[in-house]
Amino acid sequence: MTVLLFVGCQEEPELTGQSTVEVAQNVTSTVTFVAPLAATQTVNEKAAGKYQYKLNISNAQPVDIFVKVKVKSGTATRGTDYEFDDQILIKAYTTSTTGNISILSDGVYEPTENFVLEIGGDVNISNASIPATTISFTILNALSDNLDLKFNFSKAFSDGGVAKTLCGIGYDMDFYVLDANLKDTKIYQAAASGCPEILTVSPAKFPNGTYHIYYDLYDNHGLHTMNTPQFTIPITVDYSRGGSNVSGTFTQEAKFATNSKALGFEQGNTSEPYDYVVTIVVNNGVYTLKNSVPTTVATLKTVNTVLDAIKQARMNNKKNN
Repeated sequence: MTVLLFVGCQEEPELTGQSTVEVAQNVTSTVTFVAPLAATQTVNEKAAGKYQYKLNISNAQPVDIFVKVKVKSGTATRGTDYEFDDQILIKAYTTSTTGNISILSDGVYEPTENFVLEIGGDVNISNASIPATTISFTILNALSDNLDLKFNFSKAFSDGGVAKTLCGIGYDMDFYVLDANLKDTKIYQAAASGCPEILTVSPAKFPNGTYHIYYDLYDNHGLHTMNTPQFTIPITVDYSRGGSNVSGTFTQEAKFATNSKALGFEQGNTSEPYDYVVTIVVNNGVYTLKNSVPTTVATLKTVNTVLDAIKQARMNNKKNN
């Protein structure tokens, strides 16, 4: 507990037509921390949230009392790592107020950071000079539970001299998640007409195991009829994990890439507008991306296992309802 002493003003300002303001002398003040806040603490960014403290005075005053709060030191950045009330107010005729401090999660990899806040200090407040009270935080970097994937398939091309892009014409490629046995998992987040498509690999939806991602060409929007030479449409997968300094791009193997003349499901191609992209292995919070070797993906494909799964996914996906 920190004890603060309020010192009464020696002279009253002249207030014509108003009664004299009498300020109590030797008023004491305390700052108390609301659990789990302490004078010094270490917190994980993943546990982002609000902390509070209370400033109390022993006698109510007839005037508002404003107390400044400032950053005394630290490597953390206000606005991205933390926030706080930089001024707190004890209203006239009341004896307490609450201050707030928030730890923020920005999902960016950072080393351990810290900051110290100072309440009061050298600031003269009405009839009092409030000694400094400090609160210290050490913030540990938080690694997200999730792996974020972005499936890119757009490409610039020329249609008879007119510049176009696959995303621009509405070219629609979906990405389905199959399990280790190449069965539909009913995870359709990346089959939603996006360009690119996004998939969040989370522990809740992806328990430990192996998952194979296949693309399904849903609609080529007439690309096969345009005045452009045939070109390959490679797929790249951007991967990242909040709080990690590891990110990058996985490139689909060339042998599985489609081309500009391929027909989509909407063009009546119900048998082969799909192929393999990448394998994800989930093991107790560790995510590993692999290509088709040494998995048995290519072998299983020959017995129409994947085609059956894709057909089932198309039927179940809300997009097609």
